[in-house]
Amino acid sequence: MASKIGVMLSLIFFFYAFLFAADFIMIQLTYTSLDALSTSVSYKISKSGEINDELVDFVKSEIDGDIKPVNALTSYEEGSLLGYYLIKEYKPISFESKPLTISIKRYAVVNIYK
Repeated sequence: MASKIGVMLSLIFFFYAFLFAADFIMIQLTYTSLDALSTSVSYKISKSGEINDELVDFVKSEIDGDIKPVNALTSYEEGSLLGYYLIKEYKPISFESKPLTISIKRYAVVNIYK
């Protein structure tokens, strides 16, 4: 009888550990998708020289995320660095009730591909 209760309790703990591991894997996949998208975004910023509405729509359509500049400068010279954040929210399965904000900070060189 005790071994049956032990097996049932261990299955409950195993279930929660599985959900916890699934959250970590999904967070890593989200981070990886942001990192992969940053290559395309850096190229588009280098071509246009700014973060425009077309780029915001591109990020929204690709990963359902957002893009924000690092600082509030409006004009950039050729060869200067434009920093940006790619941001996406993730709703965890097991360990948190509110959404987590996952963001990466990247830089693009303006007008390098002219």
